This record gives sequence, C-alpha cells and structure tokens, in this order.
Amino acid sequence: MINELIEKAAKIINSDEFHTIDKSHNFRYERKFTVPNTYSLKTIEQFIKRNKSLFREVFHLRQVNNIYFDTAAYNDYFDNVLGVSDRKKIRIRWYGDTFGEIKKPVLEVKIKKGVVGDKWSYKLDPFVLNNDFDNDVIQSVFKASGLPLPILESLKNVTPTLLNSYKRKYYMSADNKYRVTLDYKLLYHKIDKRFNNFDITAASDPNKIVELKYGLKDDGLANAISKQFPFRLNKNSKYVNGIDTIKRFPQ
Repeated sequence: MINELIEKAAKIINSDEFHTIDKSHNFRYERKFTVPNTYSLKTIEQFIKRNKSLFREVFHLRQVNNIYFDTAAYNDYFDNVLGVSDRKKIRIRWYGDTFGEIKKPVLEVKIKKGVVGDKWSYKLDPFVLNNDFDNDVIQSVFKASGLPLPILESLKNVTPTLLNSYKRKYYMSADNKYRVTLDYKLLYHKIDKRFNNFDITAASDPNKIVELKYGLKDDGLANAISKQFPFRLNKNSKYVNGIDTIKRFPQ
C-alpha cells in the first residue's frame, strides 16, 4: 500500500492539485531518546542547553494532540513493531485543547524509508471532538477538505485507533541546523470508529521523549551531539507505545 501511495503522490507533488501546507519534500533524520521519569524536566533541559551545539529554547510551549489511524488489522502498528524499512503513519495533528472544536487540524502522512523520514501535511476543515465523534464524522471531513485523490482513497481503508496528547518544548542549535524537542505529560485515550466515551480517564506515560531532528546533509555532527546526552537512544514510537498501553494483542 505504501509504495503505491508514494508512486501516485509523486505524480502530483508539483501540481496545483497537491494541497499541502509546505510543498517542499525533504527527508530528514530523527534520533529519539527515551528519558525515564527519574530525570526531572529541569535536569533534561540543562543537558540540552549545555550541549556544545548551544541549543536555545525557541517558539513556545505547546500541547500537541494527535488522532492516529490504522487498518482493521493494525498494519501500520505491526510494520513499526517488526521494523519494516518502508512504512507509513497517518495522523491528524492540532495544538491547544484536546477536546471541543478543533479549528486548525492538519492531516499528516509520515513516510519512513530506512533511517530517514518525510512528512506530507494537508489542511483539514474544522471538526468537533466529543463523544459524538466517529469514523463517519472524520471521513466527511476528509471528503470536504480538498485532499489529493490518492490520499483520500488511502484514507478509506483506515479508522481512528489512538488519541494522544503531550506537552512539547522546542530548542534550536546555534547554527540552526539541529532541532531538539522535549515531550512530556504523555496521555493516551481510547478512540473507536463507532462509539466513544472521552470522559474515561486517559492512561498516562511517565517517560519523557527527546528527539534530535536534522537534514540529510547534517548527519556528520549528529553523533557528537547525541553522545553529550546521558539518555538512551532507541527506537521510539508514541503510536506503538499508546497502542501497547490501551490495547493488548494476542501473543
């Protein structure tokens, strides 16, 4: 499915039909570090700012919210767990309050090819996230949002599988080539294609996630930057972690 999607989308990537926020198409590296809750937020920030690349805080603290989508067989989840080289992840992202009127949602298709990734972004029409939300509601939003046909067709095969939220802080190196994000207060909510009850308390994750992000041409210094963090570099997926938290697959 992913190869077919890439081939179809590539044909329209430079056309007026390609309805994206940013039409640039750039792969990048993402190094992820899982930080146990024994580290305080203040201590983590000190390690980031004391790095020799002179990271400084930029932008402002935001709450990030995502609805993830997958097939009935959880193909994207298992592709990630099994380490499939070419895989994808589909989500809707917005900032601010998790529930109520979602005024500026963005559909994101994250493409992973080996150790690098890309992200395609598409503006969506506003919608309301409450206990009346279901797959029919979001499919109607997809249809009304002017998405490219290959993307719209691929969305017919997936349904909501996870809702999560977290706080995010942003840092930039002195040369503006490397970006670090710090995520904490992770929450996972169950979400279903038919019946939802968001009044149920979300599951919390006490870990914190640090991500180092940079372009393909800037891989040379990434090892030196990473080694200055005392955190464990590992494969980390908030989607996989969330599914593992709220759902148990048979062994």
